[in-house]
Amino acid sequence: MTKNIFDVINGLDNAARIPALRAVTHSAMAKCIGAIRQHLREQERTERDEESQTNALDQRNEHDENTRSVEEISRAMGFGTNVPAIRQASILHAVYDWANGELQTLITSQWDAPLSLDGMLKFMTEKAQPLDKALVKALADAARTDEGTIVKLHELQEMRDREKLKELLPTIILTFNGFGENGYEDSAKDLPVIAQHQMGVKLVESLNKARDNVLMRVMRSRRLIDLASIPLIEEGVKAMTDWVNEFERMHRDEIGEAIERGVNVRTLDDLRA
Repeated sequence: MTKNIFDVINGLDNAARIPALRAVTHSAMAKCIGAIRQHLREQERTERDEESQTNALDQRNEHDENTRSVEEISRAMGFGTNVPAIRQASILHAVYDWANGELQTLITSQWDAPLSLDGMLKFMTEKAQPLDKALVKALADAARTDEGTIVKLHELQEMRDREKLKELLPTIILTFNGFGENGYEDSAKDLPVIAQHQMGVKLVESLNKARDNVLMRVMRSRRLIDLASIPLIEEGVKAMTDWVNEFERMHRDEIGEAIERGVNVRTLDDLRA
């Protein structure tokens, strides 16, 4: 298979192409910000190690925790732990930059425009990420506590995480913008297998939502002419679904190994649940 995600998107009608490019723009931007944060944690750890060579237990524990978080993020994305976080961020920014550049040539309405970097960071610092109900129950059972306690712990961790993000905003913005216009059409191919697969699944989900949004809009406005975009978006859903299915066949072993390692890999089946 020679097609990458952008090849598939480029073959879609604009009715599907616009929401698909917006989804990639948002996803790659958010993941790039995450990789930059990871890079800053690595820098902080290195500086701390250089300042003090003492092996106090609390320092060692903090070092271990930071190392785990760095490795877990890399593993979840499918990057090897030998790929520096700043390199990961650069590739993700290239995907963002290409998708955003393509999108800007197509949009005719402010409602089709993606979030700006400031808008995304505002969203990330103000909106708490929901915790999956099934995960809450599983964690509560594992910890032998009630679900309310798990939710409170999650909210506390989320609050701390958002406060830390606010402290890093100037550096994140500087680093993100520092990549410049580095987008290129094959950038998605340079993402690890898991990251490409997850982006494909995300696109199927986003296109389904775009179709539902059109239906809701027509119900409110009674503008039946807008219904013409429904089959075009559904063609996009099919094209992207076919790509994900083919990609899964080609990379079955690698995706299967990631699932066995405990990486949270979403599949098309999860969208149907």
